[in-house]
Amino acid sequence: MRLKKIVLLLSLCLFGCTVGQESEAIRTGTYFDLIELLDQQIAMFEIEKPALYKELNVNGETEKITLKFDSAQQWKDELGLFYQADINKLGLETAYITEELSVGNGNKKVIDSAKTEKPTVRSIEYNYSANQLKSIRILVRDKNPVYNFEKELNLFFDVKQGKSILSSFSISGDQSMILKDELNYSLKATIGQ
Repeated sequence: MRLKKIVLLLSLCLFGCTVGQESEAIRTGTYFDLIELLDQQIAMFEIEKPALYKELNVNGETEKITLKFDSAQQWKDELGLFYQADINKLGLETAYITEELSVGNGNKKVIDSAKTEKPTVRSIEYNYSANQLKSIRILVRDKNPVYNFEKELNLFFDVKQGKSILSSFSISGDQSMILKDELNYSLKATIGQ
């Protein structure tokens, strides 16, 4: 029961509360289009209807669940933190520097790094093997006098028929607030039949 309360609290902390109709943010297309990639993956999941196997660990307590989604919106909600990490938003056109690094054997990394401490998305790293996307690593950090949080978000892809298909993802982080216990969490999710 305690773990279910922690999961609910964590969900609120991770995804926040929204009231009313959200307007779509103006997107610039300056950087890698993470939103388009996620939308393409979800479109495939809507057809294939894979299961999602999740293992959540909060302050040392673990819970495992299996989910089947009926709609694209459920997948979007599940991947909400990745959608929030989009850096193609109005006002961020010059906030990041992009560099491409060859790491040998046909592998490369493309990294978008924040130029200042202001953006909460500190960096996004795209890893490719033979020009196929293999993983994305996103570092998020926000700090103010009341709270401090750090998150690492990862998307992992398998290459099938020449396409990168999302096979798993993970989210881990630490959160501390004044007058509250520190929260350490990790989520590992695998997408399968």
